[in-house]
Amino acid sequence: MEDELVQREKKIFAILEQEVEDGAHLAAAARKMMHFLLLEKKGYATEEVERNVVFTLTLGTETAHSSVDFLVTLNGKKAMVIKCSAGSLDSRERQAIAAARLLAVPFAVVADPEHAEFLDTATGKVIGEGFGAVPVREEMQKMIAAADPKPLSPERVEKEKRILLAFDAIRCIVPQGADGRAIQIGEACEKKKT
Repeated sequence: MEDELVQREKKIFAILEQEVEDGAHLAAAARKMMHFLLLEKKGYATEEVERNVVFTLTLGTETAHSSVDFLVTLNGKKAMVIKCSAGSLDSRERQAIAAARLLAVPFAVVADPEHAEFLDTATGKVIGEGFGAVPVREEMQKMIAAADPKPLSPERVEKEKRILLAFDAIRCIVPQGADGRAIQIGEACEKKKT
């Protein structure tokens, strides 16, 4: 009976590991496509598009790191952040908004290989859908010139940090063994190999 449970658990982990790997490939495809779109179709210069931007968050006594896939800066002004994913864009809107608010960026984009949403950071609303909604460079310059960013209150900053860190912490978690302890798939895969 125990061998049957172990075998079933190994099969589940193999399926989950494959899903995580497939998701990573889709997110990578979205990043590649967005980079091409920004540079080749939307008119942004290479130096205006920073890739894999990692930033530090302090919450109480804890320090954590988060990231955005792209940060677009025009004439020294942060314009938009872009988060690429493999899953539902609706589920990633709030993550991108939190990152944009913490980085003081007026606009955000969430994208997968097939679709994109353009978001207003202040309101959190989707203001455009599809890759065509991502503004060309000249349009973005006008948008950031017209933007009137308001600083976040200290309470709002703390809430945005918590929201972002919660999204960053969400990974494929499954219960392991009789104790029901939750572990991340990567940890499960390492355990399985040893």
